[in-house]
Amino acid sequence: MTERHPLAALVRIYLRHEPEAHYHWRFGILVSALVAAPLVAGELAGSRPGGVTGALAAWFIALAIPPTTAAQRLLFLGRRLLILTATSALGVLAGHHLLWTSLAIVVLALMIPVPGMTITPLITFLMGTNAPHSLTATAYIAAFFLGGLAAVIAMLLPVAASPVAPPFAGLRIKEPWRRLVDHIRRRSPELRYAAQAAVCVCAGHLILNALHWPFATWVLVGILTTLRPSWSATEARMVKRSIGMVGGSVLTALLLLLSAHTTYWITIAFVAVLGGLARPLRQYNYGYWPILGTPVLLLLVSLEEPLAVADSAWRLGNNLLGAAITLLAVTFLWPHHTQRRPVRPHRA
Repeated sequence: MTERHPLAALVRIYLRHEPEAHYHWRFGILVSALVAAPLVAGELAGSRPGGVTGALAAWFIALAIPPTTAAQRLLFLGRRLLILTATSALGVLAGHHLLWTSLAIVVLALMIPVPGMTITPLITFLMGTNAPHSLTATAYIAAFFLGGLAAVIAMLLPVAASPVAPPFAGLRIKEPWRRLVDHIRRRSPELRYAAQAAVCVCAGHLILNALHWPFATWVLVGILTTLRPSWSATEARMVKRSIGMVGGSVLTALLLLLSAHTTYWITIAFVAVLGGLARPLRQYNYGYWPILGTPVLLLLVSLEEPLAVADSAWRLGNNLLGAAITLLAVTFLWPHHTQRRPVRPHRA
């Protein structure tokens, strides 16, 4: 950021398109349908929490960038479904047990460089630790798997193929272990990033638990969604997510007020429309993603348990707190060699 115009620098970062930016609007329409379908099915079956859980699974499956061929998508998304279901189940079993949850956070964070992992399995684990009380562990896992499975099947359609998807090397049994060993041997930036995520999220979990912090999971998600392997990527993610969350906060508050005076089906329509608009924006400019993507998650939560605007404010504020923790960590604990230092004001 320049010394004279820091605000202009922030705006430039926020408006900067992603590498290989592409707005895949047809895929957005598909995402609308696959997120809404479990909600409709759950309501018709008399299990609204199950429908919400299935919709969350579909949403996390849809966050992947699907490969170009149907066979590749089946393998890629099938692996993703199994991993996310397993980590969700692990979260349900860990529950609020401090030791086991902390250990799982460290292990899953250190596995981020492994093919098929990334940060999403850790996020679904954290959400699993806060599974709805109205669902048994078995019902939660089953609803998550079925919602994700429906999304995988839907994304086999040609419309889901992404022209900017990275090459998919296929499934090799020894590949994850080989890649992890290679990262350890080279002490790669990806391994450094995974270690930072493990320390920040685990420490945050322990501290927030000791403080009995409300909606603490959203702080941890805020850390995971802003911390990146390089300073330039971390800086861009913090700026884009923080600014975008301001718009997302306003829109969420408005929609929660509207949802309180409308029917369940209208709220489902809100989720479907916002999800369809938001998902393609993630690959075009991540800064626009929190504006529409954040209300999707909060509306889904509100379908299961009505949220007051204050509850929404806590969750959104915690997400921004997570970004602030990331900034402090990469500035004072692990500064990157390319990181710009704060400019000291000139004395008169």
